[in-house]
Amino acid sequence: MLAHGLAVRVKAGFERVVSALAEVDEASNVYLRVLPVRPRVAVAVGEKYFLRAGNSLAATTIALEEGDTTILRVIVTGAREGLLDFFDLGASRDYARMVVDDVARRLATGYEVLAEVERLSRGKSSMLG
Repeated sequence: MLAHGLAVRVKAGFERVVSALAEVDEASNVYLRVLPVRPRVAVAVGEKYFLRAGNSLAATTIALEEGDTTILRVIVTGAREGLLDFFDLGASRDYARMVVDDVARRLATGYEVLAEVERLSRGKSSMLG
């Protein structure tokens, strides 16, 4: 798997985080929706081309309301076509960090890393919380 997962706690409320996600093109240029549930949940999908990966990668971000903070889970993955497509030279990790960093920068706040999982798979997904 070339997927990478990152879970963080952002020091900002849900509505502000979702607004910031909407402003980060690489995080939401494909899809952004707030689901009609409590606690509130939003899903964003973005896509970005990475030359070093030789491919476009997709980032799926799940925002979960948690009191006056928000949990972000970012999962980045890309398509594979050939025998040499078993690595992305860190592009998926960098993309996940880029999404979180850009959201935090727009909010002028920090975040706490809760979990980071390289080579994310269904078996490892519980590590993201």
